[in-house]
This record gives sequence, C-alpha cells and structure tokens, in this order.
Amino acid sequence: MDFSLDGTPKRGRGDECAATHGMPLRRPHDTPRLRHTFATATCRAVLSGVAFWLCAAAPPVQSYDTYKSWLVACDNTLRCEAKGFNREGGSRAEFAIFRDAGPRGKLRAVIAADQPFDSNDIKLDGRTLSLPAGWTRAGGGDVQGFTTSSLAVVRNFVQQVRNGTALDLPGDDTTIPLDGLTAALRRMDERQGRVAGETAFLTPGTAPSEKVPAALPVPHIRAHAVTARLDTKEEAALIARTRRSAAGTLREELCDADPYEMEPMAYALDQRRALVLIPCGMGAYQGWYVGFLADRSGGDVHALKLPLPYQGDDPDHGMISGLTEVEFAPTNGTLSVFDKGRGLADCGLAASWVWDGENFRLAAASMQNECGGAEPGDWPVLFRSTN
Repeated sequence: MDFSLDGTPKRGRGDECAATHGMPLRRPHDTPRLRHTFATATCRAVLSGVAFWLCAAAPPVQSYDTYKSWLVACDNTLRCEAKGFNREGGSRAEFAIFRDAGPRGKLRAVIAADQPFDSNDIKLDGRTLSLPAGWTRAGGGDVQGFTTSSLAVVRNFVQQVRNGTALDLPGDDTTIPLDGLTAALRRMDERQGRVAGETAFLTPGTAPSEKVPAALPVPHIRAHAVTARLDTKEEAALIARTRRSAAGTLREELCDADPYEMEPMAYALDQRRALVLIPCGMGAYQGWYVGFLADRSGGDVHALKLPLPYQGDDPDHGMISGLTEVEFAPTNGTLSVFDKGRGLADCGLAASWVWDGENFRLAAASMQNECGGAEPGDWPVLFRSTN
C-alpha cells in the first residue's frame, strides 16, 4: 500500500527582493549531523532620493510539526499528511490522513498494518469499533488495511475516536495512540486555509470551499549533466588538499581519522570547481561524509552547506553538513542522501539537490523524525519538484 506523498515548493517575493532561506533537521537518533538555519524578515522600502530594499528570508512553505504521538507534515505545495503509529513491538500499524491543498484537494485516510485484519477487528480502548460504510479494503503484500476518500466518513470517524486513548489492531503491540490527533488535524486545516470553512476536518463553518487557497505550483528544477571530469592525479590532489585545508572543520564535525571501509570521493562540477566528499564516520549500518567545494586551480576550499528549510525546525542551527549514504550522479548533477534513523528505516531523511552551475538547489526531501509506522521508508514528503 502506498502512503507516500511527493512534494516541492518555491514561493517568490517579487523581483525587488531576492530571498533565500534555510533551516535544520535533527536526526531522529544518535549524534546530530544535519544542521541548517532559518531567518525571518520583511522587505522594507527606504526612500531618500533613491529607493532600496532591505530583504530577509521569507519563511519556507513546507512544515513539520509534532503533537504528542502524532505528526503533521506539509510540503511546498501545501499537500499535507497527518500520521499516528505504534512505536514499539514487532508489528507495525498506523492511522494516516493525506490531503491535497485547494478547494477540491484530494483526501485519503488509511488504517493499515503489516498483518491482515477485518473491519470489525479494530478496538478503541479495548471496545470493538467496527468501521462503518465508506471504508474499503486496500493494499496487499506486506501492508494492508482500509481506506476512505470521503470527508464525511473521516469526520465521523475522528469524532468517534478523538477522546479515546488508542486504537488496537490484532497482533503484537499494534496500538495506535490517539493523543495529538485533533491538534494535528487542526494544524492541517490551518496550513491549508480551511479553518471555519466547509472543508475543515474540525469545527467546520460556513466559509465556502471556494475561499480555500489553491495549491502552490510545483517548482521546475532543471537537471543537467555535468560533463567536466577529473583525472586520477587531480582527484587525489584535490582530496589531499581538502583534508589539509578543512582539518578544522573535520574536527568540529567530530570525524574519525580513518572511518572503516570508507573512501573519499571527488567530482568535477565545471572547469573551476569540484565537489569533494571526505569520510567522517561509520555507524552500525551507515556512513556519513562532510562535503566541500574546492577550487580546481588551488584556491579556496569551502564546506558544503545544503539547504533544507521547513517550518517547525530549530532556528538556531545551520544548513545540512553531514551527508549520510551520499551519492553524486554526474549524469544529472544530482547529490542525494539517505539517512536512516535506525536499521528498520522507519524514520530518517531522504533528500536530493541539483547543481545548477552555481549552487546545489533542493529538489526533493522526505523526512520522519519519529520512528514507527506501517511501512519502512514511507516518510512524509516535505519538498518536491519536476525536472
């Protein structure tokens, strides 16, 4: 069963203000390796014979919030997902609600587990809670359950369970907590502009659906091949020079002197610059690198800071610097990471950035800070784009 939403964003502020922004991600477990910052500000016209603009970064569109046992994430088009799941035990289960932005945004609710169950097998705080009409069986294989696309059915079900403690499905520790459900849905309504309107999940009002803002456009981020190449001699020289120049940065990142079975990598980005990836550390199942942009002619070496902005992040950190399971594909100029929070891959970060000739631009990101859920690797989408 596919619970994933893909997503991505770019909201302009006008030609007079070129705004940039970034914000960090906290790794779900162990030593934090991902960092980024977020600055808020407004543009102000100052007139004294000549007009000029003081600009600061606008908040990112995408957001990630946690309310007790529930999370709610919205991508850069304001497509949102709210999800609660069991976090312990050998079995996996979740209750998730997905909704596109806009007056007629598609809706889907799912109750799913990694083992079969019937509609009358669900319990609310120990009491049988049979699913009413409107839910249909879905999925197959490793994950299966019941789904509905009816707003009325979802509203009625939420009203049934909102004051409960947990949903229980057959199996070992397949308990889905409900604390935080209503707060997560309230946040989704607020993010999509549905509060007090006909399409709100909670406390619907009289505001017509046409008043709901349209979905934001999916940005187009063109991928292009990197044709420049390094020969073996230049690659070795760039790696050696980067190690020397960036020794302080590697110490700050608490990098190991010689991570087990990890090799440094270098790639030409153009005739002037190269991407250099220096091994930093190896965990139980994944290794991470620190990236650098190096001048191929012997000039400066700069630590690579990759943007990953989202509302709800810690405003006191910087851009992403630790790159777990990093890969660079010259065929389309894409740098990607896959950072599992633990071996089950039921939490973590997957993201990619495209080299545009000057910078790496965020092209895709999915993230789940809390570990659990019905399907490993099924993390909420924060950013999506077309190429």
